[in-house]
Amino acid sequence: MTAAVVTSTKPERAGRLALALVGLLALTALEVIVVGLPVDRTARITALAGLAMTKALVLLGAFMRIRRQSPILRFALLAPMLLAPIFAVALMLDAAFRVTQR
Repeated sequence: MTAAVVTSTKPERAGRLALALVGLLALTALEVIVVGLPVDRTARITALAGLAMTKALVLLGAFMRIRRQSPILRFALLAPMLLAPIFAVALMLDAAFRVTQR
């Protein structure tokens, strides 16, 4: 009976991994599109940083099985991944504002 349980979860996990891979490919395609857009450099860097952090979260969630870890470890891994882009965007916007004010 345990063999049936194991075989039923393997296709489900394979489907989640395939979906994560498709998501990573889509995020990579978005990065390539963002590089070619005629927008301000600050906006381009902000978008690319956000896409990179999203890709890292997909990797953590799908391929490194972060959902199975303890809540403390999950928080320790995910908090910097969520806070770093917020701080980076705030600093980039502040720098862009200071440059335009001179």
